[in-house]
Amino acid sequence: MKRKIGERGFTLVELIVGISIAVFVTGAASMTIITMMRLSPRTNDLAVSLRQVQDAGYWITQDVQMSQGEIIVGDKNPVFLTLNEPQTPTENITVVYQFQPMPDNVQRLIRDNQTLGQQLLVAEYISPATTVASYNSDNSTLIFTITAVSGDMPVNRQYKAAQRIPQ
Repeated sequence: MKRKIGERGFTLVELIVGISIAVFVTGAASMTIITMMRLSPRTNDLAVSLRQVQDAGYWITQDVQMSQGEIIVGDKNPVFLTLNEPQTPTENITVVYQFQPMPDNVQRLIRDNQTLGQQLLVAEYISPATTVASYNSDNSTLIFTITAVSGDMPVNRQYKAAQRIPQ
């Protein structure tokens, strides 16, 4: 390939500017990738904790609304909550929420339908030390706080559930 008259190639300043732009773009892209890789596990832990708290809140709220009998708040070892739900005029279903151990000082929350002998895993990674409930029999309302910890991301939510047909 022949050079035309007056063509000399790139100057040193043009090369330095081009290399500087390439380094800047590469550095920004690599920092973005590193940040995404660091945040991804924390984001996943947060999503897992939040989902577990929401699942526990949903199930307990549904059972409280269906119950007509006395709601008994347990001592958390292992029973957390006991509810009576009417099935027929002569038969009630007793539902017990209880903890089952898991590694790392967190526990599973199990919904045990004692009348039918069915167990359902409601949530995992629940911290029993900060999961509390209190029942106000005057207005038939249960206020409970559920805490889940996945990785190092704790999430806690407070729920308020009232019986549809008070005792």
